[in-house]
Amino acid sequence: MKGFLLAIGLSILADLFQVGGNPQVVYQDGAYERIALTDSTQMEVYKGADSILVVLTACAPQCSSCARVYNKEGQLIAIPQSPTPSIFPLATIENGRIVWKDNDNWEY
Repeated sequence: MKGFLLAIGLSILADLFQVGGNPQVVYQDGAYERIALTDSTQMEVYKGADSILVVLTACAPQCSSCARVYNKEGQLIAIPQSPTPSIFPLATIENGRIVWKDNDNWEY
């Protein structure tokens, strides 16, 4: 299953930016995994009963996230958006849910 989830994340990243280095699982707890893809990018994955949540976060230097929901077969079923408009939306997975955080307090 780990390889399947990593393959989903890497296929998403191919559309966003090039991934270099070796992906590393940095935290795992039951159905949740956090994977460092590079020094400035990470992927969070939660395998639920009917779906797989994926949050990709890139920092350069301001962090921004995108989220995807897949079915068990790996087909994209939803692209959740932040409930409030944001230049740099930031998300994480907490208790099997995608949680959006305020990330617009930044300076040049």
